Amino acid sequence: MTDALARLREVLAGFPTGLAHPLSELVYAPASHVHDWTAIEADAGIELPTDYKRLMDGFGELTIGGIDIVPANGFREGHEVHATYLRDWFANDPSAALLVHPEPGGLLLCASTEGRDVLWWDTSNPDPGRWTILWDVEFDRHRFEGTLTELLVAELTGVLDPQLTGYTLGDADMW
Repeated sequence: MTDALARLREVLAGFPTGLAHPLSELVYAPASHVHDWTAIEADAGIELPTDYKRLMDGFGELTIGGIDIVPANGFREGHEVHATYLRDWFANDPSAALLVHPEPGGLLLCASTEGRDVLWWDTSNPDPGRWTILWDVEFDRHRFEGTLTELLVAELTGVLDPQLTGYTLGDADMW
């Protein structure tokens, strides 16, 4: 996991300045961001992944390339906003329903994107460091077999398929 964080910092530093999302300007400063993880996890009712806590402790509130990581402060409230929508969605299609936290093994919010994707940790593994990440759970159910930090690296380096965000204007013939 430390390697993933080092890789993320390396990838961020390599981005040019002047982008809409100033990736190269993000500063990793663990001494600047202090969180009471015991209280946050007690409020959320679940232990959170170490890599997420290191991201929050290192960067603070974080948006990377259009991916908004759920902030540590207000974590449970952020989860509940999205979880309520997801529960309502699944109520209309019970055959496709997945468990949603606080149900044991339920989906737990980890991020959202400017394109309206919502990313969820699948908490069915008792080890938070081994949780996978799902998105588009109402339809295609994409899954990433890695940590949130690894997903960010995969997205920023173009490895994630499908991509969560776009860095180009697309095909000019289409506008």
